[in-house]
Amino acid sequence: MTSRVLKSAAVAALFVRAALQPFQVFAAPGDTVPPVKAETLSKVKFSVPQDFTAARNVLLFSFGRDMQAAVDAWDAALAPTRDGVRVQVYNMPLIPNPGAIVRGFISGGMRGVYEDKAVRERVIVLYVDEKAYFPALKITDRSAPLIVVTDRAGVEIGRVQSVVTESTLAEVRSMAEMASD
Repeated sequence: MTSRVLKSAAVAALFVRAALQPFQVFAAPGDTVPPVKAETLSKVKFSVPQDFTAARNVLLFSFGRDMQAAVDAWDAALAPTRDGVRVQVYNMPLIPNPGAIVRGFISGGMRGVYEDKAVRERVIVLYVDEKAYFPALKITDRSAPLIVVTDRAGVEIGRVQSVVTESTLAEVRSMAEMASD
């Protein structure tokens, strides 16, 4: 009877421990960002991840217009880190592909929001098949921006999903400032 009680207690402890651990929404480092052909707001064709040129790339994924302020806050906070060679920061709104005509309206509206040419060159609107791309990127939560740090080849170094805070900013900067390739 005692061993049965101990086994039950051990199993219960494992369930409690698993329930208390934070839910991880990210892929393991070493996964590659799924490829997608896109365009910057400057109307330049861009292939993700093939066209990454910096040693470290910080990808600011958003899932709706209501995340624009949060992504802009990340972009501003990472500005001192970004030099375009060692570290580049991309704003990458993920939008389920609505078709060519609607894509034009959406991109045009975003150009009105991001009037600065330098910013437009770093905003890459990803019109994707949501049912294929989101699982490939291992997205399980859309409640906050997803920040993914990759190397030049698009191999993931790490990620956080959060609004910008002191601790999340320090974590992203640490990943971005790792020794270059």
